[in-house]
Parts: sequence; C-alpha cells; structure tokens
Amino acid sequence: MLIPVEPRESYDVEPGRYKAKCIDVRDKDIPTRKGTVKGQRIVWELDIPGADNVRYLVGKNYEATLARNSKLRNDLITWFGHDINARQFDTATLKGKEAILTVEDIENEAWAKPYHLVAKVEPLVDEDDEDAANDARTISRKVVCG
Repeated sequence: MLIPVEPRESYDVEPGRYKAKCIDVRDKDIPTRKGTVKGQRIVWELDIPGADNVRYLVGKNYEATLARNSKLRNDLITWFGHDINARQFDTATLKGKEAILTVEDIENEAWAKPYHLVAKVEPLVDEDDEDAANDARTISRKVVCG
C-alpha cells in the first residue's frame, strides 16, 4: 500500500527567475523606521521541476498602501502591466494569480544564511498565446524555473 507523504515547505531557494503562483495574502505588522505599521505579506509557491516532495515558497512584506511609489503599487504595476485605478484594492484577489518572480540573495553579516528577496514581480506570459510571439516578456517554460 502506498501512503502519500505530505510535502515539506521550504523558504530556502536559490537566486533566479521562477514561475510562481500566489497562494496567500495575510495581514502582518511590518517594522519600519517610523515604528510598526499594518501591512500585508504576499506568499508565492515556486514551480520548480524535480523538487522531490518539497514545496518551495517565497514571500514579500508590503505596507498596506497604494500610494505612489509604494512597493506594493510598483509590484502590482509590473505584475499586471497597468496602474491601479480604483479607490480600494482587495489583495485577496491576488490568490491564484501566476507571475514570474526574480529572487535575489541579500547577504548580512548578522545572519548565517542569506535573505531571499523577491526583487521583481512580472506577468506570466504563456508562449502558446497568440500575442506572445512578439511579446518581450515571453519566457519559455524550459528556462523559467531554476
């Protein structure tokens, strides 16, 4: 009898560009220079072929603001290709949305391991899409991961 083993979760990822899916948006208190502010943490699951029973995750914290030049607004613009033209934005609608993430390592002497930064969030453009042939954002499935 085969007994399934639940995959373990790991935030230990190599730098690179990955196909990913947003799996969670949660409230989080974010420490800033001005003190602690209400924020959001967006978590993505990376699509890494050959990841034997490991679910690779990355997350990014945002202040809960869509003010001009805020990290959240800038990432939403690069992710969806247009500005946010609404009085309110429900971040729960991000769950299930796919993207291409660029993950970079940030070295800090205070920590033994590097910090994995989601440096860029881009739209996922399917290479089979009719318009994708001329779209510079198109990334072959063969090179997205790892």
